[in-house]
Amino acid sequence: MIRFTNYKFAFWLICCQLNFIVGISYLSAQNTTQEKAIHTAYTQDKISGTQTQLEKLNRKLDVAFKTIDNPFNRYWLSYGLYNQALLAGIQEDENKAESLVDRSIELLNPLRKDAESLALLSLAQGYSTQFKGYFALMRIGRNAVLNAQQAAVLNPKSLRANLAVAINDFYTPKTFGGGKLTLEYLNNAMKATTPKPQDSLPNWGKPNVYELLVKYYRKNKQFNIAQDYLNQGLEEFPASELLQGLK
Repeated sequence: MIRFTNYKFAFWLICCQLNFIVGISYLSAQNTTQEKAIHTAYTQDKISGTQTQLEKLNRKLDVAFKTIDNPFNRYWLSYGLYNQALLAGIQEDENKAESLVDRSIELLNPLRKDAESLALLSLAQGYSTQFKGYFALMRIGRNAVLNAQQAAVLNPKSLRANLAVAINDFYTPKTFGGGKLTLEYLNNAMKATTPKPQDSLPNWGKPNVYELLVKYYRKNKQFNIAQDYLNQGLEEFPASELLQGLK
């Protein structure tokens, strides 16, 4: 009998087991996780200037979701769609980017009691605002802030929950109260523990934490501290395009 010492991850571990029983054969055969497969497909498509690999992978993740609708399958399909939306935006395919991120948000909306899902929902909502009119933008932006804050309440030790709060705060103008929480939540994110890759728990976001720390300290003209974090980030993630772009 399995005993869960950390209830915050209990449903994730149960869903991981169920997903393994049902199986996504191509992931098992390649000895990889959903997250790693999504990141690999994103990189391949970015290099080729297409969305072919992500589209193929997301179709398979969609099949898994339609076979068993559980938080695990909802989350990874949403994350795959979110990454494809980001790529579509880079490729200036705004209609497709909006459609993809809207479905990502739709999938995550019911998962109100899970910190990881709320954190991803907040980031997807924030990204979607660039495609909306003023009133929708304000409503969605407010929801993004609230969802990030709730994620951090549900799991204060989640890297992605703390990152979501920090991102929302960093990009909120000072006149609207922004800039007060960024450093606190980035420091919380830096202290977060890293799950084992084989557990299929969310593990992404650390390069984004380094990126935001560099931007925060540069914005506050503390360039030596910013450079220290950039060096630390590049040492940990030498292949990160996100961090390479800050050099």
